[in-house]
Amino acid sequence: MYPYLQITSVIRATILRGKYVPGQQMPPIRTLAEMEECNPATVQKALKILEKEGLIVSRGSKGYFVTESEKKIIELRNQHLNRLTKILFEKLYALGFSDSEIIKLFDRIETKKNE
Repeated sequence: MYPYLQITSVIRATILRGKYVPGQQMPPIRTLAEMEECNPATVQKALKILEKEGLIVSRGSKGYFVTESEKKIIELRNQHLNRLTKILFEKLYALGFSDSEIIKLFDRIETKKNE
């Protein structure tokens, strides 16, 4: 995977996880680059992708801000969940798991979580 796509994924997950709230200013590009140990140009490219997705907005010299639309964040979070769920089920089916085995697996996970 290209470094800018990895950075995009990290920043997207950070926003969708709620570390940055709607309307909050993102750290400066140089700070993000230091955090991710990469070139500022790589972070800039990642931020442009997130801007196209509607997750962040550029306010010129003020920097980048998380979208103020909670609805957009929820929508993108659900899209991400659906994509990951689809991949998980494809891999489980490729390994030969049946629907009932998958249900049992999730039941066991839920049981352990509640202990």
